[in-house]
Amino acid sequence: MSSRASLLIAAVVFAACGPPPPPPKQCDTTGHACTWAGLPGVFGFNGDGLDRLSTKLYWTMDMYFASDGTPWLIDWNNHLVRKVLPDGKMKTVVGWVDPIFPGDGAPAETTAEGAVGTDVQLNHPTDLGQLSDGTMLVMAWHNHKLRKIATGTERVSISCGAGAGFSGDGAMAKTALLKQPKALQVDAQDNIYILDQQNFRVRKISATGTMSTVAGNGMKAFGGDNGPALMASFNFEAGSNPEPSGGLALGNGKLFVAETLSHRIRAIDLSTNVITTIAGSGVGGFADGPALEAQFQNPRDLELGPDGRLYVADTDNNRIRAIDLTSGVVSTVVGTGEMGLDADDDRLATETKLHRPFGIEFDRDGHLYVSDTINSRILKVAK
Repeated sequence: MSSRASLLIAAVVFAACGPPPPPPKQCDTTGHACTWAGLPGVFGFNGDGLDRLSTKLYWTMDMYFASDGTPWLIDWNNHLVRKVLPDGKMKTVVGWVDPIFPGDGAPAETTAEGAVGTDVQLNHPTDLGQLSDGTMLVMAWHNHKLRKIATGTERVSISCGAGAGFSGDGAMAKTALLKQPKALQVDAQDNIYILDQQNFRVRKISATGTMSTVAGNGMKAFGGDNGPALMASFNFEAGSNPEPSGGLALGNGKLFVAETLSHRIRAIDLSTNVITTIAGSGVGGFADGPALEAQFQNPRDLELGPDGRLYVADTDNNRIRAIDLTSGVVSTVVGTGEMGLDADDDRLATETKLHRPFGIEFDRDGHLYVSDTINSRILKVAK
C-alpha cells in the first residue's frame, strides 16, 4: 500500500472516530506527577466509553479505590459518580449531567431494591467510601444525603438524609436531617463518620443504623481544644452557596478533621473523646516546619498514607502537604504553590503546578492521586 493511501485511510478513520486515544502514561518514575485521568485544563462532558485520558471531566473533587482495586471518582460539576473499567474506559455509575436541588433522585431509591444509578440526579457529590460487604457510599453534598450503591447491581438507595436541617440523633439515620454533609469515613466495624458541614458537627451512623453526634456543638467558630469533642466548635464554610468544606481521616485510634476556615488539622481521640489541634497555627498562609507553627490555607481532604503520614489537600496553597505524626513536622509533597497548569506533563511532584486541589487518595500500591480540581484532571504521583 502506498504511503498516500495509508494517509487517506488514516484521515477517514480520524474523521469517523476522532483522534486515537493518547497512549497511557506509565507514571512510574518515583516522585514524579503526571496526568492519570482527564484532559488537563479542559472541562466539560463528552460521554462514557472513552479512555480515561480522553474523557472530559468538570472539576474533579475526589476519588476512591474500591476493595477490588477499581478506581471510582467524583466528577463534581458534571454531578456524576464514575469509575474506570479494567480496559481503562470511563463509566458513569450514578447521576445525570443536569443536577436537581435539593433532589430525592428517582422514586425507586426509597425501595428495597433501589434505583438505577443513571436515573438518580445528584447535586455536587463530594466523597466516596465502602462498607465491608462491598457496598459503595457516596456523599450527596448538595442533596443533604448519604447514598449507597449496591454491589453487583449498582442500584442506588438513600442511606441517610430526609432533607436539609439538623435532627435525628438517637434515631435511625434514614430519618435524620443533614445540611451539606461533606466527608465520610468508615471504620472496621462499618460505623460511618460524617462531617456535617453546615451543622458544624461530626456525626456517626452505627453499624446498626443509629445516628449520633460525636463532635461539635453546632456553633460556627473555632473552639474547645483540649476538651470534650462534643463541646468543641468548628469553622466551615456556610451560607446559601458555600464551597465544600472540611475533611476526615481515620486511623491510629483517632478521627482527624480538616477545619477549613480555621486553617487547622484537629484530632479526636476516639477512646477519650478529647479534641486537639495537631497542625496549623490558625493563621492562613503557607509555612512548612513544626506542625503547630505551620500554616495552611483552607485545607480540605485528608488521607493517612501508607508511610504513616497524614496527607492534606491544602487547597488554596495549591499544594499537597504531609504531617509526620511522629516527628510533628509538616512538609510539601506536591505543588509549587503557584496556581496554574504546566505546559508539559510528568515532572517532579514538587515542581508541578496545581489549581485548587480538593481531593487526595492512595491506591493499594501506595501511589498518591490528586484531584487537581480546577484543572479538571487527576494526577498520579508515583511512590
